[in-house]
Amino acid sequence: MSLHYLTVQDILWLNLQLMKKVEDFRYADLEEATYYQYGYGSSTNLLPQAARFLTGFAKVKPFAAGNDATALIACLAFLKINGVDLAIEDAAAWFHQIKSGEHEALDAIEKAAKESHDDHHGLTPDIRATMGEFLVKYENLELETASAA
Repeated sequence: MSLHYLTVQDILWLNLQLMKKVEDFRYADLEEATYYQYGYGSSTNLLPQAARFLTGFAKVKPFAAGNDATALIACLAFLKINGVDLAIEDAAAWFHQIKSGEHEALDAIEKAAKESHDDHHGLTPDIRATMGEFLVKYENLELETASAA
């Protein structure tokens, strides 16, 4: 099984959509945060890679603002373009439980994972459309917006 990945440019676009302006960012940190999607070796173990991406991106904080929202939406999109949806009611609370250490990311993802039945995980997934769906679904997402300093 071959996975699809978000690019640095996809992440830049996503943060712009979330923050409604171009945020300052540290390029090396943005690359590192984006590359958390990849696993070691064959890089085909989707759920652990998604967990690593979610927590790693949130920890690195490459943007001046909007890192948590970017991490969450990017992770949801990464999963969806690879055929997995997460059944979560309150995305902000779910993410906060992971970030605070109340729940392990992989465990939380495994418990919420369900097969996706749309066409975004085809041969060439429409990454921007997938991210756009989550932007609409979570347009009132309340996560940090403060500077990473």
